[in-house]
Amino acid sequence: MSEVTMEAAAPAAPASTPAPSGYGLGIGPDGTYTPAAQVVAFICGLWTMVLFFPFLILGALLYTNAEPAFESDPRRARKMMLWSWLSVSLLPLLAAAIVGGVVFAINA
Repeated sequence: MSEVTMEAAAPAAPASTPAPSGYGLGIGPDGTYTPAAQVVAFICGLWTMVLFFPFLILGALLYTNAEPAFESDPRRARKMMLWSWLSVSLLPLLAAAIVGGVVFAINA
């Protein structure tokens, strides 16, 4: 009687293929947001809208221009996408820190 191993009885699961490099954080291969990135973008957009409205406008304009650019110039589109993310996430925090620092310096 021959012994059947688990590997012989069931084929190995296919290895998952990693996402191709070169896409921005949260951007799928077709240039659209992944589901998790949609949630993060919504939360960052709310944060920016409430506190720093001009950054929201900047982020929306950059993203709107980046979307069609993925087909013709992916490198430029990635840069615009990066700046759109920064304008709704990091730049408002930086602006809040600067405003807080100025207020602290005036009151000190």
